[in-house]
Amino acid sequence: MDENLSKWLKGEISNEELKERIGSEEALKYIQIVGEVDNWVPDHTEHLFDPKEITSKPKAKVTTMRPWLSYAAAAVILIAVVSYLWLIMGDSTVSYSTVAGEVQEVELPDGSKATLAPNSEISWDKNTWKEVLAEKASLKSKKSAKRQIKLKGKVLLAVKKGSPFSVESVNGVVEVLGTVFEVDDFESGFNVRCFEGKVRATAVDQSSVIVAGGEGYLFFEGKWEDKIELDETSPDWLQNQTKFGNAPLTQVIKTLEKLYGITVEKGSVNTSRRFTGRIPNDKLDVALRTVFSPFKINYAQEGKKVILSEGN
Repeated sequence: MDENLSKWLKGEISNEELKERIGSEEALKYIQIVGEVDNWVPDHTEHLFDPKEITSKPKAKVTTMRPWLSYAAAAVILIAVVSYLWLIMGDSTVSYSTVAGEVQEVELPDGSKATLAPNSEISWDKNTWKEVLAEKASLKSKKSAKRQIKLKGKVLLAVKKGSPFSVESVNGVVEVLGTVFEVDDFESGFNVRCFEGKVRATAVDQSSVIVAGGEGYLFFEGKWEDKIELDETSPDWLQNQTKFGNAPLTQVIKTLEKLYGITVEKGSVNTSRRFTGRIPNDKLDVALRTVFSPFKINYAQEGKKVILSEGN
């Protein structure tokens, strides 16, 4: 079920907030459904079915329905009706995701391109994008509708010029008008690299930086770090390798987990140390040795689990 609808049913958001989040027309459908359910009154009396009334079945069975059974039956019917209506109306969220080791290119409704890194996900509300496309097709130039996507993981975006475009993640929001950039959202921060154009990156604490083409910025442990000058025109992970420049081990470990579908148990290892270098996207042993050996961090593989410990 849609997260906004779930919160509304629990009373966490009001009718007006629901209208703002999923659209007035869509919200009114659900408000009407729940209103009709609230007005329904169950029958508390016992019902005795007379077999004489069923002439086609002379040996009809007499059934007595207790009040609690009436409630149970009503609940089952209600769930079935709501579920059916939900399927008819449909969820307005569109999402794409990748698994470990997979890279996928997705075309957004406006023709912009999104390339998902391994174990990543993007999603958007199709109703909002319908408004964007309708506004684009009209003669109006106010551009009030915004192009928005949500991100879990890492994505490279080639955005066509047009109305404002934003990428929302747990750690912040990146806004653009038309450019090529990468957002990598991980456990304790996010990294923004811009290859063409210019973007504004805003962290959860509302602090922001402008990232121009050929630049990168890292938001880590509550603050923006110094600007990074890029020496590449596109991400290395598109070429089956991943490059890091002074990256926190937290970010590197999260990338390893997404690339290879593993779980890394960090234990008491200091993950605030920084790593610079390249790792292959298809050779786990080489990647582990490349990352952890310089820090004298011991690692042991147990199936899909990698256990870290500090070396001597």
